[in-house]
Amino acid sequence: MSQNPSITQIEPDVVRRVFERDYTLWPEPAPGDGGDWLGWLDLPEMLACGVGLPPADLLPVASDIDSVVVLGMGGSSLTSAVLADICRSQQDTPASRRLSVLDTVNPRTIQEFIDTTDIAKCYFIVASKSGSTIEPLALEAIFRRELRALGIDPSTRFTAISDPGTSLAERAERGQFRHHVATPENVGGRFSALSAFGMYPAGLCDFPIAEMSQSATEMSVKCQLATDDNPAYALAEFMVNNAASGRDKLTVLTSESLTAFGMWLEQLVAESTGKSGGGLIPVADEPLLDAPCYGNDRQFVTVSLASDPRAEAPVADAPCFHIEFEGPSDIAGLFFQWELAVALASSGLGVYPFDQPNVEAAKQFARQVLESDEQPDVAHVSLADAVKASCAEATAGRYVALCAFLPESAELTSAFSGLRAAVSPATGMATTFGYGPRYLHSTGQIHKGGSDSIIQTVIVQDDSDCDIAVPGADYTLSQLSRSQAVGDVLAMRQLGRRSLLAEVGQDAAKDVREVAGCL
Repeated sequence: MSQNPSITQIEPDVVRRVFERDYTLWPEPAPGDGGDWLGWLDLPEMLACGVGLPPADLLPVASDIDSVVVLGMGGSSLTSAVLADICRSQQDTPASRRLSVLDTVNPRTIQEFIDTTDIAKCYFIVASKSGSTIEPLALEAIFRRELRALGIDPSTRFTAISDPGTSLAERAERGQFRHHVATPENVGGRFSALSAFGMYPAGLCDFPIAEMSQSATEMSVKCQLATDDNPAYALAEFMVNNAASGRDKLTVLTSESLTAFGMWLEQLVAESTGKSGGGLIPVADEPLLDAPCYGNDRQFVTVSLASDPRAEAPVADAPCFHIEFEGPSDIAGLFFQWELAVALASSGLGVYPFDQPNVEAAKQFARQVLESDEQPDVAHVSLADAVKASCAEATAGRYVALCAFLPESAELTSAFSGLRAAVSPATGMATTFGYGPRYLHSTGQIHKGGSDSIIQTVIVQDDSDCDIAVPGADYTLSQLSRSQAVGDVLAMRQLGRRSLLAEVGQDAAKDVREVAGCL
């Protein structure tokens, strides 16, 4: 296990300096990304004052709306995914409306949602900090068309959440939305859990906002205490000290009701720390392996609800940090603890936590592919050959990233879990898995800006037989999805990183299981 001399210990006064907005704690940001990005420190107090919550009279009577659907990517939607996950697992959690998240442009997934959902009873939230994120805007256009076909005025069924002055804000002024929420400009997407991006949908679904606000406020107070009693400092110190010893794979183990929390955490950690050739590599929702299958590049964090069976680290002598919280409302405090911990850890890791300098690269290539008359010649291989090539490059400290531009389902996720469970014992390498385009707004940053230890496979399938045209655009969802997959491979290769494009058949789960069975 190698030492990393570029990582330093966290200074004891780092907490005070963060709350005093002392940006000298971190290196200079990427050009154009400077400024005030610590507004999230104020969100617990703002939430207690009702900032970012929906008006009480926003929706018609409850019988008219039974679902709130968030259209967003990354930090604009992942908090809602966490809350929806917890709500589904807690029978006594009050929620008069179902909360759903659509953070994909896979045409099969979107068509299935349309076919199985009573769109007439849905209220939609378009969530985009910049107001220009292509995925939620494409979905907005599609669902506006669906509402019109039902004889419903779309402007009565949409809220826009964005920074002030965006195109979404301007359209809201022209009456295209029932409501627009202006979010704080000094709060980055991955630090926005307690802003309107997370709390507005929760409010519409009658989540216990008062209890969540109290949890966030109490955690904020604790996180300003001396280091010995500060839960964020303790977590940050744990992460940095282990990373300094070469344990850069932050392996997060959650109880079953917190699976989506792992995705939220992936984005926070990957985008904040994964740059300048280093950072913590988050490994979430990994299948449990036998102890010898884990390398000495691992550190473990377990997160559990008190009412769930406690998640346990699978390696007895490996460093492990345990977090347990009492009830679903306490997730708000957990959001704040992790946000501060990652900001503190970034000072010890020597990275600026509030920019994402490499995320735009994949977007640029995707736009080029989408707008080009000639598709780039990016050869694809079979998934079996891609996995075989990945295993052949196995070296201590590397990891395999499986990125699937496929229709998300429990069956397919389980199949990929089986593949991960086969790769690690065969190679000793950690594995990560994410659906595209979600991962592009999350771990995509560390794939390109973090350690050059990634071995990536991007997986696609032909979905042109189930395509959806995007109103007002000259592309379909299938074309958009494929361009994003190819664009990411091109961006990775431009940086000299290992990335293969693999294609599976129509029964993707079957193909994945077969590959796993051959390892």
